[in-house]
Amino acid sequence: MSASPAIPTVSHYRLLEPLGAGAMGEVWLAEDLQLPRRVAVKLLPRHLSEDPTAVERLLREARAAASVDHPNVVTVHEAGTVEGRPYLVMQRVEGETLEVRLARGPLPVDDAVGLASAIADALAEVHALGIVHRDLKPSNIMLTPRGPKVLDFGIAAVSGRGQLTQTGAMVGTPLYMSPEQVRGQPPDNRSDLWALGVILYRTLTGTQPFAGDHVATISRSILEDQPPPPSRRNPDVPAALDFVVEKLLRKDPHLRYARAEDLLVDLASVSHAASATAGNTVATTAVAANPIPRLAVLDFEVLSPDPDDAFLAGGLTEDLIVDLARVDALRVAARGEVQPFRGRNLPPRTVAREMGVDYIVQGSVRRAGQRARISAQLVRAADGHAVWAERFDRTLEDLFDVQAEVSKRIVEALQVSLRPAEREMLSRAPSRDREAYTLYLRGRELLDRETRDTNLRAEEVLLQAVERDPDFALAHAALAECYGTRGSAWWSGLEIVERARPHAVRALELDPDLPEAHLAMGFIHRLEGDAEAVLRECRRAAPPDTTDPLLLRWAGWGLLTQGRAEEALSILERAHRLHPRHYRIASALTDCYSTLGRHDDEKRLLAVIDEILLEVLSREPDNVDARIFLAIGLAQSGNPAAGIEQAERALTQEPGDARVRYNAACAFARAGLPDRAMEQLGVVVSLLPSYLSDWVRRDPDLAILHGREDFERLFGPK
Repeated sequence: MSASPAIPTVSHYRLLEPLGAGAMGEVWLAEDLQLPRRVAVKLLPRHLSEDPTAVERLLREARAAASVDHPNVVTVHEAGTVEGRPYLVMQRVEGETLEVRLARGPLPVDDAVGLASAIADALAEVHALGIVHRDLKPSNIMLTPRGPKVLDFGIAAVSGRGQLTQTGAMVGTPLYMSPEQVRGQPPDNRSDLWALGVILYRTLTGTQPFAGDHVATISRSILEDQPPPPSRRNPDVPAALDFVVEKLLRKDPHLRYARAEDLLVDLASVSHAASATAGNTVATTAVAANPIPRLAVLDFEVLSPDPDDAFLAGGLTEDLIVDLARVDALRVAARGEVQPFRGRNLPPRTVAREMGVDYIVQGSVRRAGQRARISAQLVRAADGHAVWAERFDRTLEDLFDVQAEVSKRIVEALQVSLRPAEREMLSRAPSRDREAYTLYLRGRELLDRETRDTNLRAEEVLLQAVERDPDFALAHAALAECYGTRGSAWWSGLEIVERARPHAVRALELDPDLPEAHLAMGFIHRLEGDAEAVLRECRRAAPPDTTDPLLLRWAGWGLLTQGRAEEALSILERAHRLHPRHYRIASALTDCYSTLGRHDDEKRLLAVIDEILLEVLSREPDNVDARIFLAIGLAQSGNPAAGIEQAERALTQEPGDARVRYNAACAFARAGLPDRAMEQLGVVVSLLPSYLSDWVRRDPDLAILHGREDFERLFGPK
């Protein structure tokens, strides 16, 4: 392979140096020209483009794979064609392939089971998206310090030598092909599980279960031979693991594991049995380890052609969270925990793993005229099975009845005992006026979009709701939150507090235990800079063991801005443990470490934040909030040029956003450009909320400015 690429640039990636080459094309190290990172670009052979259907299948599956966010799957950033050649842009990973590792001999049994479990978990996720690997083998599994990574999903759809995924053609590498692939039949999920069985056999024994000198003899062995159980070649293999391997390698796909989730259950049983034999105490079920079920309600999907119907789905999601969160025997993920998964087509198991929940509630809404069809199901995270599902056909006036019924069905499916007051709460309508309830749903959906325009529209709709029903506590709380959000986002001055306060007070008068009302009051205290009051409302809004990222961030950040970094530290560290991918929490924690002089911890976390933000911007290139945080992180972690570039891009995206300008000042200051930082601060000084006035003088990002005469003229001495 030439050291100079024939195609110097692919999309916005500049090819730098070759990493490898083979029958399936060339792999190049490349530089992303839009984000400060390096990636791997795979250029597939030009002759593959001769089959447009196969290329389209590759691109379709690669783009689907790009939505996978799993620790054991190499991330696909982009797929397309350039000068007639298909290409994939992937995460760059370092390590050795499983093929290289197995050349040194088999793995210890525990390591082999752990590896198989990680790969099975990855397969469960991609299979849920309708993707079949087709060519799983040790050379497609990279062993990294962070665990195994599966490569090349979708590549086999255009595999070389004419082996395309069409009836009568073989797809895959001979030693790892399933019997149905050998016969030229279309592969499916069970074909991938067969390949995993072959890999597991080899990792346990160091030998292939099926062998031959060429494709014909290997194919005959796969179709006719029955390999000896792994324990015959490795006496350390337990009988239970023999059974798992034997089931994976059954000739008839109908007799194999049908789903990777089922395989995971059996592999876990093998691990548990081994641990018990070793004298360890192991929780036998998820319920035993966590007696209180924890669930997350995902945004219901809108199936109606009218995008304005989003309020039906959003409102239903919101109300289910509100009601179920008030059942003491449940732990329900807060709206802020679910928000990062909005609009992402991820399997329930993925979301459950990321959020650390036992169950997922999901569903859809379709409106036709004045009627709505609502489907809902409760999915168990451990195996992906729906433990309850139901469809409701109702008029729009009956929306609350549907929400209440869904809540009750979920509680029944989880076999949770309700106190009489909880049972009454689930049956009680939040408003006596059906139109007010519909207006509230519309307002809530607009509010959750978090833009200046939708915030103003939400205010208008919510004012109509409380006008129709002055005793509607949820609507009053949402209206107070609407005003509080406006102040927190620097879209208005502190005068907004006096518009928010009456509605928060009224909501608490109507329902003193309403978490949303305490959250709204927390907004007000945050704007007033009263950290103690914010903490008090946070405790009232959620149980002591709350996992709500918004409440935890507020509590920690409020203490930090008041100069109470030691107190903030424990809250922010707990928040980061619960939400390791939440960049705002992680950023607040780095400020805390910096303030306390814990620079090693600060440096370690900065690397994590940069990685998170690059992932976010890969999915959401227009996310200016993530971009400006990346600018600060890059400048802070020793890459000032990249930080300045990202800050300039953020300012171009949102020149009128005062928060972007303040954070750009932080990035410029960290990058050693004090005059450029002061330029930005001079623009926003009149817009800076008073609750941040002390923080500006403490902000470690602006340390280079502290003591400057022009800085102190604007903000006073430190």
